[in-house]
Amino acid sequence: MTSLRKWSRLFPVLLILALAAPAFATDFFPPVVSTAALAERLSTVPGSVVLLDARPGLKPYLTGHLPGAQMLVVDNLRSTAGGVPAVLYPWETIHLVAHRLGIAGDVPVVVYGDESDIDATYVASVLRASGVKQVSVLDGGFQRWTAEKRPVTAERKPMAATTEAFVPRPADLVALDEVKKAVETKSAVLLDARPADAFNAGHIPGAKSRFWRKDIVPDGQPNAGSFRPDAEVKAELESAGVTAATPVIVYCNTGHQASELFYTLHYRLGYSNVRLYNGSWLEWSVTPGLPKEVTPPPAS
Repeated sequence: MTSLRKWSRLFPVLLILALAAPAFATDFFPPVVSTAALAERLSTVPGSVVLLDARPGLKPYLTGHLPGAQMLVVDNLRSTAGGVPAVLYPWETIHLVAHRLGIAGDVPVVVYGDESDIDATYVASVLRASGVKQVSVLDGGFQRWTAEKRPVTAERKPMAATTEAFVPRPADLVALDEVKKAVETKSAVLLDARPADAFNAGHIPGAKSRFWRKDIVPDGQPNAGSFRPDAEVKAELESAGVTAATPVIVYCNTGHQASELFYTLHYRLGYSNVRLYNGSWLEWSVTPGLPKEVTPPPAS
């Protein structure tokens, strides 16, 4: 009887845990997750999120990172190919990286950089394109997390590998021939994510300049380093002719800076007809026979 009474008391608790577990496993974070929401999830269900530290270099990670985070920097996902620097590895290589990080389909992934930056958006965009379904970027990144006095550690723990069969989404990317066709037919808006001086020195013909940092709250303002409000960014893009119905190709030098525009348009704003040109200017500019456009300086 004692044993029976014990189980009768435990049964409601076990039932609640059983019902709650799938909800945690399949719960999606939004594309941009706040520090408060992430902190609550980590304290409520420890180990239920794969955290990826995308800050460049090994030293920042070893000095201190979010508890449980693993290091995955931009150049872990690309190398020179055909003479063009910083080309994405084949999907099977990226899947191997994801497996080593313990990424599985039912576990949310949160990527962070120093702030809301191109390191985080590049890693997040590539993982999503490779078939990882639940990937978010931490708004404000490591700087916001530490400014709010949230926990940081230098401790590292082993992570069990996975064998998830990811299905890539190659339509997120666009190849050179398709970009060339879009330029010739004017069938897409091309957005160049580099700073204005780089754009002016040489860009793909017909492209519009949209420096990626325009989407980030500047230094000296409240919430500096975070993503600007979606509505403000959307209004600016629409004034440049970019809408949900517009085919858009984003590029920079290597796809790194352009990943912020891609992530903002495709995931933050929900525009489905947006593609990232990974080869970007470094491929376009060295390919024989392709036109280049220069913006002359203003007349003095």
